[in-house]
Amino acid sequence: MTTSFGVTSIFCTPLLRKLLVLFTCFLSVSPVSAQKEAMNTKDYILVINTYTEAFAWSNRLIFTATEFVKDDPHLAIYAEHMNLLMMDNDSTLCEFKTNLFEKYGSHSPRALLLLGNSTLMLRDDFRKVWGDVPIILCSEKDYIGPREYYLKKHPVPPSERIPLTELAQPYNLVLLYSNQYIRENLELMFHILPDMKKLIYVGDQRFVNQTNSIEIQEILQSSHPGVQYTFLSPENILETNQLIDSLNFVNPRTTGILFSSWFYKRKFAGNTSLSIVSPKIVSTVSPPLFALSTIDVKDKSSGMTGGYSYNQIEFDKRLLGIFSDVLNGRQPRTLPYYYPLDGMPIINYETLIHKGFSPDLCPANTYFINKPHTFWEQYSYFLIGTCISIVLLVLFFQYRIRTLNRLKKTQLKEIETMTSYKNLINNMPILYMQEKLITNEQGIGTDLIYLNVNPHFEQNFFRREDAVGKKASEMFPESLPEFLHFIQMSLKENRVVTFPYYFRKINKFYDIVLKGTHQNNVVDIFCLDSTELHLAQQKLTATNHKLSMALDVANIIPWKWDLLSKTILCDINKPIELSSPGNSVNDEQLAVPDTQYFSKIFKEDRKRVEQAYKDLIEGRTDKVKEEYRVINVQNHTHKVEWVEAQAAVESRDENGNPTTLVGSSLVITKRKKMEMELTTAKDRAEESNRLKSAFLANMSHEIRTPLNAIVGFSGILASTDEEEEKREYVNIIENNNTLLLQLISDILDLSKIEAGTLEFQYSNVELNAVMKELESTLQLKMKSEAVKLEFVPPADRCLVHLEKNRVSQLIINLVTNAIKFTEKGSIRFGYELREKELYFYVADTGCGIAKDEQESIFGRFVKLNSFAQGTGLGLSICQTLVNHMGGHIGVESEKGKGSTFWFTLPYEAASTAEPVRKAVIQPIAVEKDKLTILIAEDNESNFRLFESILRQDYRLLHAWDGREAVEIFRKEDPQIILMDINMPVMDGYEATKEIRKYSAKVPIIAVTAFAYASDEQRVMESGFDGYMPKPINARQLQAQLKEIMQKRIILL
Repeated sequence: MTTSFGVTSIFCTPLLRKLLVLFTCFLSVSPVSAQKEAMNTKDYILVINTYTEAFAWSNRLIFTATEFVKDDPHLAIYAEHMNLLMMDNDSTLCEFKTNLFEKYGSHSPRALLLLGNSTLMLRDDFRKVWGDVPIILCSEKDYIGPREYYLKKHPVPPSERIPLTELAQPYNLVLLYSNQYIRENLELMFHILPDMKKLIYVGDQRFVNQTNSIEIQEILQSSHPGVQYTFLSPENILETNQLIDSLNFVNPRTTGILFSSWFYKRKFAGNTSLSIVSPKIVSTVSPPLFALSTIDVKDKSSGMTGGYSYNQIEFDKRLLGIFSDVLNGRQPRTLPYYYPLDGMPIINYETLIHKGFSPDLCPANTYFINKPHTFWEQYSYFLIGTCISIVLLVLFFQYRIRTLNRLKKTQLKEIETMTSYKNLINNMPILYMQEKLITNEQGIGTDLIYLNVNPHFEQNFFRREDAVGKKASEMFPESLPEFLHFIQMSLKENRVVTFPYYFRKINKFYDIVLKGTHQNNVVDIFCLDSTELHLAQQKLTATNHKLSMALDVANIIPWKWDLLSKTILCDINKPIELSSPGNSVNDEQLAVPDTQYFSKIFKEDRKRVEQAYKDLIEGRTDKVKEEYRVINVQNHTHKVEWVEAQAAVESRDENGNPTTLVGSSLVITKRKKMEMELTTAKDRAEESNRLKSAFLANMSHEIRTPLNAIVGFSGILASTDEEEEKREYVNIIENNNTLLLQLISDILDLSKIEAGTLEFQYSNVELNAVMKELESTLQLKMKSEAVKLEFVPPADRCLVHLEKNRVSQLIINLVTNAIKFTEKGSIRFGYELREKELYFYVADTGCGIAKDEQESIFGRFVKLNSFAQGTGLGLSICQTLVNHMGGHIGVESEKGKGSTFWFTLPYEAASTAEPVRKAVIQPIAVEKDKLTILIAEDNESNFRLFESILRQDYRLLHAWDGREAVEIFRKEDPQIILMDINMPVMDGYEATKEIRKYSAKVPIIAVTAFAYASDEQRVMESGFDGYMPKPINARQLQAQLKEIMQKRIILL
């Protein structure tokens, strides 16, 4: 029987021929997508098979690859068959290459699967067209030779063989070696056929079979030289029946047959085709047939007796693993070659028996197929299960017998225990009752039923027969509510409950103990007679109460120190030296270690007290009287108390050494507090007196100095006629006036600070604008052009909420000091925003301050340069203001290199509320010669001062009080009003309020002797347009009037 891309027969019946034609058509359809006319351009794996699609070995590998691809919708597989037996020259090979690359050349495959060595003839073409394409090679031989040997079907001489290991790197190749185990198959045949004299190798003209034939001859010549060898191929046997006849007429005991494959060429209708004889047909011969690994020996229907082969399932798994690695990005050249190591003899048991051979002839490691199961193999699980069941049954009965014996012993012990327990209960000198709680529908206890009592209960109350089964409400109705409460508590919380109870009927006290049992709502009740203990406690309590009252009245706590046991005993009350957090010393626990006693004494007093007691114990003194502090803990709060302790020796041993000390403790905290308050008051009075004397002395000096110049030069001024001398004297008087005013202002600020009445008015301000105003004002104080005053603004505007006047006062004070001590260079001031605080600074290039003097400059009346003008109060006031506003102040200076005074204030951003828009006031139009100013001033001297300053430029009106000022305003309608704040009849605030009822546009300037920021704030909030502090400065007054006129008055 032969097949050509199918199966046809030359000696079958016509019906069988039709069936075989259908079978041929089935075989001619490939299970992979290689049969499509046009290749899909998506990713694909290309299989190139050396043989035809009918070859079982290559068909199995193609099927394995197809199974791998079918689950991936984005990957296809195509197969191309070279039919190498039909190629015998370069032209046919070139035609195959041309067709192959026309079909697949434009789109490189993800991987190439090459089946058979011969496919490597195209390796350079693969690399030329597809580049470094991954190649997976399944080959029967582990070497490659020149192309002509494969085309001519000749074995490759050893000298021209190239190991496949050398092709891995250049061609990106990995090998799966399909070992045919030639030597192992021959040894298997000699093992089963020990009398074998002849060996027939059945194989076609494929290159592999030609090579195998040479290898078999070499093995036989070296290992079995007496064996005759025959190679049957289609070259010398043309028909299949001739092959079968040739094999049927050999001696099966002395002749071994090794089958590989049988492809042969045949002509049909003028065309040459390639046909194959199925191994199943050849296996029908009478001698046993052994097969190479290219035939699946494990296939029970193959008909082969057996052969030496590897595990083809493991081979397929390794192929699938390499597919996964390559498609995941690994290059084949980095993968190890696979050489099967699991080869073994595989024998078809039924075929071997059928051929008349014993399985005992097979090697020990033979794997049998179709072997019938032995009795043990058929019933092994049943037999093992039966044995295990019997063993388990025996073990169960043994365990049951032992358990019953232990249970019997346990029951006997329980009976003995219950008997002992019953005797114990009956003999105990306590009352015992077992009762059951009766509950209503809501689960609330309403009554109790007696279940059991002991003889002691019968002796005191009722007989057992009269008690068991009765309700507690019938027997003890007066005690039922209390017992119900505690029994429900014990059962609900599942704990022991103890409480005292007095049975009035028998006049006895009992300590009741309740404990729930394992039965539901059943409780055991034990009653211990504690009558004598209660009576003793009552007497002791009464005695202790009387003694405690006496000691409380005297506020004395007696104690006793046992030197041998090193414990201190307090007879009545607990001294505070023995207090400890979390626990207390009660009447039963009045003794504590002496280490605890001394640990409560304040650390600074402890050594002194310990030394005093040591002197008493060692006889250096007869009595101890010490005052010391102790740490008292009450409600987890530590409190220091003062204690006065007295002690003496109570008893001595035979050697005269003290064994006990007795003493008393007296809490003197209040007394000590009074003593400390008296001492503090005395110290404060002395300090106040010292400060007052120092203050008066300083003030006397500081005030007399400018007054001396004012009084002296005022007298000289009246007696001189020289104008230049008069101007000089006037200048001296003005400078000392300024100094005196500054001194008075500082004293007033200091007095408000001392009195605690200094007020702070916070508002939203734009800090750059405030600093620029200060720069303009302070420029007027500059004495020399050699010193440059400069405000250094930050890059951004800074809207903050702070006390504008106090900040201005601080900057003015610091800059004024810098002006005094800077002869040349610069004075720079500014601020920085540092996270949550504002940092202000004033830096100068003056004389600087030595490091040892920097700490003292913020003290009162401190002047490092006694010749410099000033009171020495400025920096002290600055420090007080900064501290009050929650900031810090300091100085950084180096002698001769200048100083930087700085202070910080908490940063608070300005509120986002819309500012109140000031009403637009229309200016007043008046003729220049008729400009009138109303001066409301109750002091004639002050009015004369105003008059001397303003009479040349303005028409003046005078009012002696606020009411008169309102009346004159209504009559004369002046354009400007100077309003004194403190006036009789009606003060300046009330007068301004009345005037504003008639006119909102007339400018009113407040004149006041108060110079505080709070006064200025109140003035500006009370309807005034300006503020002029006393004493009046002519230039400042004229400047302010000029400013008012520019804004509010139009001169015609």
